[in-house]
Amino acid sequence: MATTVTSIVYSPLSPAWLKGRVVGALICGTFGGVWMFQAIFFGGIATPLSLTLVSLVTVVAIAWPVMRLRSFRGYRSTAADRERWAAVRVPYWVNSAIEWTLCSVAAFWLARIGRYAFIPECLGVIIGLHFLPLGKMFRSPVYYLTGVVMVVGSLAALMLQAENIRNIAAFGLNGLVLWGTATVILRRDWLLKREEEN
Repeated sequence: MATTVTSIVYSPLSPAWLKGRVVGALICGTFGGVWMFQAIFFGGIATPLSLTLVSLVTVVAIAWPVMRLRSFRGYRSTAADRERWAAVRVPYWVNSAIEWTLCSVAAFWLARIGRYAFIPECLGVIIGLHFLPLGKMFRSPVYYLTGVVMVVGSLAALMLQAENIRNIAAFGLNGLVLWGTATVILRRDWLLKREEEN
């Protein structure tokens, strides 16, 4: 994750800033669901109840930001917005490319040597590290906490002996962290919207 990090400066109530945060919440909510479904299947706890609960939460985690994004449909980016995005566009995509490349290489290598059981922990560390630069880029402290918890939690899961329990811990923890991040972002967005209206 050794990318040059530039921060993006928006007014706290700028529509572009709020929209960007909601997009981030949508991504976290969606991938949170992916991790939770993996916890269920790879942890051997797939039951009608568990699948229903995770499905319901995933729907909410996706629908909430999508509905919020609809409120920005009439917004047109200003020249200042485009300039601000240009300041972080390259570091953002480089960071994302490094994340996806490392995840692909790690998963392939671990599968090749027959260490499938360590894939979730390894991916959790890589994805967690990728959140740290995002905290600075978008001036969003919650991403620092997201990254740290994912890295520490994934490493801690390695100490569990039973593979199914380790899978539940790694996949489940990371899924919950991403859902939690989405919730924090959206709740903050809601509070800012209320302050603006008052």
